[in-house]
Amino acid sequence: MIQSLVRFGLNEREAQLYLALLQRGPSTAPELAREAGSDRVVAYRMLDALRARGTVTVTAERPRRYVPVAPRTLFDEHLETKRSGVTEDEKLATALTELLPTYLDQSQAGAPRFQVLQGAPGIYPLLREMVKRARTNLSVMITHSGLRRSVEYGIQQEIPRFLRSGGRVRMIVESDPRVRSVLHGFERSSRLFPSLEIRQLYPQSARVTIVDDREVLIFPVPNGHARGVQEVAIWTDNPDFIRSQGLYFDGMWERAGPATWRVRRAPRTRPPAKPGPKVRRTR
Repeated sequence: MIQSLVRFGLNEREAQLYLALLQRGPSTAPELAREAGSDRVVAYRMLDALRARGTVTVTAERPRRYVPVAPRTLFDEHLETKRSGVTEDEKLATALTELLPTYLDQSQAGAPRFQVLQGAPGIYPLLREMVKRARTNLSVMITHSGLRRSVEYGIQQEIPRFLRSGGRVRMIVESDPRVRSVLHGFERSSRLFPSLEIRQLYPQSARVTIVDDREVLIFPVPNGHARGVQEVAIWTDNPDFIRSQGLYFDGMWERAGPATWRVRRAPRTRPPAKPGPKVRRTR
C-alpha cells in the first residue's frame, strides 16, 4: 500500500503518516509519530509539508489535530498535476524542435551519419523505429532467423499502419520451411493490401532494410547469433551507400520467385499388394 501511494506524490514516510491518519482519524503529531514509528520532530516537519501541499488539514482545537484529505482528492490532484506537466513538456518539446537545429554546425548538418549496433536489444528497437518512420517505400531482405527475431520485437505490428497509409512493402525471404508459419500472417495482410509483395529466394543470407531511400540498416554477419557470434548491424543515411544497396535489392528482387505459403505434400500412393501364398500344382 505504501509503495502504491508513493506513485501519487508521497515519499514512504509521508505515505506512512497518511495511512496512519486514515486509520486513526483526526490525530495529533505525537500520536501519529507513535503510530508510524517516526521521530516526533520529523513527524511535525512532514505534516507541515503535507499541509502546505493540501494533503492534510488541521483543526482549530488545541492541541491541533491533523485530518487527511479524501484519497480520491489526493489522486485527482496528483493526476491533474501530471497532466499539466505533460502539456507543458509537449509545448517545450515543440519549441525546442524548432530552436535546436539553429545551434547545429551548418557545415556538418548534411554530412552522412553512421552507427554500429551490437546485440539484439540495440538493433531491433532501432529497426522498429525505422519502420515507424517509413512513409512511402520499405524494402527488406531477411533470413528465417532474422524474421523470427523481428517478430519477437513486434516489428511486424508496424507494417499494417504503414500499408494503410499507402506505403509499399517489398520483402525477400529465404525459401525455407521454417518461415512458412510466420509468413501466414503476411499472407493475410497481402490479401488486404496489394502493395505488400513477398518473394522467396534460396540461398538468401543477406539482411538489409531500406526505408524511403533515406536510411538503411545492414547486417554484415546475417546469422551471427546462430553461430555464437553477437549480432552486429550498421545504420547509415549516406545517400550513395543507400543507392548501391537499393540497386542490389532490385537485382535480387528480379531473381526471386513468388512466395509459397504451404508445404507441398507428396501424393499418397498405395503400397504394393503382398504376394499370396504359392500353390503347388499336382497332376
